[in-house]
Amino acid sequence: MSNAMRAAAAAMVLCMTRAGVPTARAQPPAGARGCCCVISGGSYVCASKTQAECLAIQPAAPTFPKMADWKKAWDEGVAASKAQEAKPMHGGWIDEPCAQVEARPGCCCFPKLHPTATERVDCKPSMTEFDCRAECSMFKDGRLPSGCTWAAGGCQP
Repeated sequence: MSNAMRAAAAAMVLCMTRAGVPTARAQPPAGARGCCCVISGGSYVCASKTQAECLAIQPAAPTFPKMADWKKAWDEGVAASKAQEAKPMHGGWIDEPCAQVEARPGCCCFPKLHPTATERVDCKPSMTEFDCRAECSMFKDGRLPSGCTWAAGGCQP
């Protein structure tokens, strides 16, 4: 490579770094905890999870280096939804601690696969809202995640 080409390449690299071109970020160490957020309807809930734990719940979930990046994507999804655009809302894993973690136990009710006239849901006590939404998001048997409900406190008979 000639000296002129090396100088041109170095100048281009310098310009790109000054222009704010994003750089590749190293993967977090295995087992590093971050913030995993799941979406249900028009809201979300987050919990402290490793990236592997989060991806086990949401295999296609994107990852974000900062909570601000995820919040920006969330806000854009909400705006697109209000404008009736087909922009999907995503949960995801964020390489930062959660700003707010909702870990209160409550009652999670799932729609029954084969409901009867008197029994339409199965309820599990002592589940966090995150675990409830995560479990509901993994339905693959025809039940809709929107049929799940979570309420703080115990299950009512």
